[in-house]
Amino acid sequence: MSYAPYAPPQHSQGHGGGYGPVYQYSPLGWKTTAAVGGIAGMLVVQPLQTALALVMADTLRHPTPEDLGVILLTGVVSLAQLVVSVCTYVFFLMWMHHAAKNVRAFGQQALTVTPGWAVGWWFVPFASIWMPFVAMREVWRASDPETVGPHAQRPWMSAPVPAKLGIWWATYILNGFLAMGIAIASMDFSGRSPVAGKPSAVSFLSHGLLTVAGVLIIIIIRELARRQEAAWERLSSGDVHGRAQTAASPYDATNPYVPTDTSNPYAPPRPG
Repeated sequence: MSYAPYAPPQHSQGHGGGYGPVYQYSPLGWKTTAAVGGIAGMLVVQPLQTALALVMADTLRHPTPEDLGVILLTGVVSLAQLVVSVCTYVFFLMWMHHAAKNVRAFGQQALTVTPGWAVGWWFVPFASIWMPFVAMREVWRASDPETVGPHAQRPWMSAPVPAKLGIWWATYILNGFLAMGIAIASMDFSGRSPVAGKPSAVSFLSHGLLTVAGVLIIIIIRELARRQEAAWERLSSGDVHGRAQTAASPYDATNPYVPTDTSNPYAPPRPG
C-alpha cells in the first residue's frame, strides 16, 4: 500500500450515524430471488391444499383402508406447505434485514427502525400488527435514488410511498385475523381440532387475501431491489464525478498556493 502524504482522510460511504456500526452496501441478489421464489411457492401449494380438502372432505371424515393413498397425499401436501412457509419467512426476513442495512450504507440519517428490529418486530405481539409495515415503508423511502448523495433532491422522509405497500399490509393482516378465526371456529369444546372438513366461504376469502398480499409483496421486493441498485449507482457515480473535478483543477489560478476546493485542506501547493 503506497503512502500519499497529501491524501485526505478516508471515510466510509455510509454509516449508522454517531458511533454506530459502519454499513457497506451489497446487492440484495440471491435473497431477492429466494424470497420471491418462496412466496410464489406458497401461492401454489396453499390453493392445492385447499383443493384437496374440498375434494376429499368426505373421505377424510370417514376414512377406509382403501383411502390410505389419499390420506398420504393430503399429508404430503400439508408437510410441503409447512416447509415452504418456514423457508419463505426465513428468506424474506433475511432480505428485509439486508435491505435495512443497505439504506444505512447510502448515508441516510434519522432512521428509526434498525436492521435487527426490521426483523424483530415480526415476533412482538400486538406490535407485529403495525411495526413491520413501518420498517418496510422506511426502507422503501430511504431507498429512493433521489434522496441519496450530497445533491439529493429531497430528504428521504418525504419520498412518496405507493398505494401497493398499504394494500399489501392490509390484506396480509386481514388474512391473519381470518385465519385465526377459522382456527378457533374449528376447535371443539375440548380444545381438540376435529378432522378437516370442507373449506368454508371464509376460508376461500382468506386464501384470496393471501394471494393478493403474496403477489403484491413479490412486486414490492423486486422493485425495492431495483431502487437500491439505482440509488447505489447514483451515489457511486456522483462520488467519482466529484473526485474527477477536484483532481482536474485543484488550484486557484490567481494564487497557486490556495486550493480551489476549500473542503480539501490536504491538497498540495502548486509547484513553481
